[in-house]
Amino acid sequence: MEKVFSFIIISYNRAEDTIAAVKNVLQLHDVENWRKEIIVLNNGSTQDYSAFHFFLNTLNEVERKWIHYINSSVNLGVAGGRNHCIKIAQGEYLLFMDDDAEIIQQNAISIILDKYKKYKQENLAIIGFLGKNPFTGKLETPLKNQDLIKGKQEVFYNLFFGYGHVFPKKLIDDTGLYQEDFFYGMEEYDLSYATVKAGYSILFTQDIVVMHKQNPNGREPSNTTYARMFANKIIVLYKHMPMLYVCTHFILWSAFFLVKSRFDIRLYFATLHSLRQRIRVAPRHVMNENGMKYLRKVSARIWY
Repeated sequence: MEKVFSFIIISYNRAEDTIAAVKNVLQLHDVENWRKEIIVLNNGSTQDYSAFHFFLNTLNEVERKWIHYINSSVNLGVAGGRNHCIKIAQGEYLLFMDDDAEIIQQNAISIILDKYKKYKQENLAIIGFLGKNPFTGKLETPLKNQDLIKGKQEVFYNLFFGYGHVFPKKLIDDTGLYQEDFFYGMEEYDLSYATVKAGYSILFTQDIVVMHKQNPNGREPSNTTYARMFANKIIVLYKHMPMLYVCTHFILWSAFFLVKSRFDIRLYFATLHSLRQRIRVAPRHVMNENGMKYLRKVSARIWY
């Protein structure tokens, strides 16, 4: 019986990019005893997606069978959208990619399966990929200190980026789903801390490269994004880390938000008011000793 490898693409106002992303997945090399599943969530888009529907109708019967298209009438956010897709995905592994992203290595599935075999003893859970902007050539990595990977192809770390990553579906049994009120921003940090706390490791590899176009369509105004990042980051730390780190993050991220927003004081205090309400209901389970050892071992940036 074939196993299922799921690809999850959440799309918002990027029909043409989404067509390119699905074509990219269809062209990835198959692996014996595995079949692809492609879940595309139209996350409450306000733009016309007739081009995407036309594209689906051009596919042959086998390819069309692989694709599960969901049209949400409302924007569920990144966290809510991923949760919706996770619940219906049939795959043993779930690979998430942005709708404006494409995977370079055609043997990506084989590479991923080999890494889970190679690092089985390290309880590997999440693999994050290297991002590259095709227009500027700029590389995207979650590493705060690039010296960590100097002379290496991959390192264990405490974070991954959402534009391209994979994990076994069973991980969610131990970490729980994404916190849906995050909507956008820091949801990967939340899952990363939960993953480490559950005794698993996270690998960042350059063996899989994702061309990330970073299409500005579908992105929020910058100040709104900074406000979400600030509030969500504090909630992540409150949920998972000792209070000392919550305090240092609050001070430094307050400064970050104020500078980036050009001292939008009104939005800052509105964000604080919302943060107080949300943090009251956020579940707090502080990182265990083994988790802290892992964070220090991989040189995680835990102060800010």
